[in-house]
Amino acid sequence: MNTTSTSDLAKRLLALRGAAAVPATRPGAAPRTVAIAGVEYIDDSRSTFLDAALFSILDLGKPLVWIADAATLPAIDGRLLAFMGEQVDAAVFYGTPDPEKAQALGSGPGCVYFADSLRTAVFTARELAVPGGRVLFSPACPATCGLANQAERSAEFRRALNDL
Repeated sequence: MNTTSTSDLAKRLLALRGAAAVPATRPGAAPRTVAIAGVEYIDDSRSTFLDAALFSILDLGKPLVWIADAATLPAIDGRLLAFMGEQVDAAVFYGTPDPEKAQALGSGPGCVYFADSLRTAVFTARELAVPGGRVLFSPACPATCGLANQAERSAEFRRALNDL
């Protein structure tokens, strides 16, 4: 019987992909954080690939709500779904998800939500977050949803935070 945890499997997956060489906090790209009503909001919008988001999730621990771009859904397989179930309390995907992938993800462990925009995802995450918890904005893909680049994505996240 194999007793390897999903977290260990995720770490091995990252190592096999060569992502282990990418430090969790990249020089010059440290996530920006702000605390609002007892919840820490982390802007890791520079995470433009899934491995970077996974590192951030591993570093932060629970309680955690993860905001990611719906364009990430095709990359989420059974192992990553199990990883999400262990590491995050809820995931909020913004954008237009592939209906088949969204349905498969919705039947997995944990709480999964979909929002049409990043702004709505931030408001949804606020409702899901618990005092003392964290909300991680780590899109895990290049900019989409009408946002031209990481800077625009980060600015949109900050605007939504200002309106909380």
